[in-house]
Amino acid sequence: MKTKLSISILVALVLAMVFGAVGVGAAVPNDPSTFWISAYYFVKGDELNDDINLSRDAPVTLHIVKDGVTIGLATLQYQTRIEATLPGGSYDFVFYDETGAELFSCGSYDFANGDIVHMQAHEQGPGRVADCYVKID
Repeated sequence: MKTKLSISILVALVLAMVFGAVGVGAAVPNDPSTFWISAYYFVKGDELNDDINLSRDAPVTLHIVKDGVTIGLATLQYQTRIEATLPGGSYDFVFYDETGAELFSCGSYDFANGDIVHMQAHEQGPGRVADCYVKID
């Protein structure tokens, strides 16, 4: 009897874990009037080209520019992620250091309402310029 009860509890826990994991994917909004973006900042400032002197832990400010107008700001540090829902349009992403000097920019990208966008800002190795990788689902 105890064995059947233990197996039932185990099965219930496994089902809860499986259905819980499926629910995690549902966290991405599916609003047809916006697109969803997840942006990950993975720039090791100490490995950028010689024109940029930025420590790995130094904060940067991301300017989100839609159709030539800055519509949002976000402060990022190495290995941080932001998520947002934004209206479709043409976007540029411009990164600035603490002094307000432009570090690098990415874009222009055209995003449609309903898109799911994954963006990663990174550099391609020591001494190289930072860039963005963008994937649209």
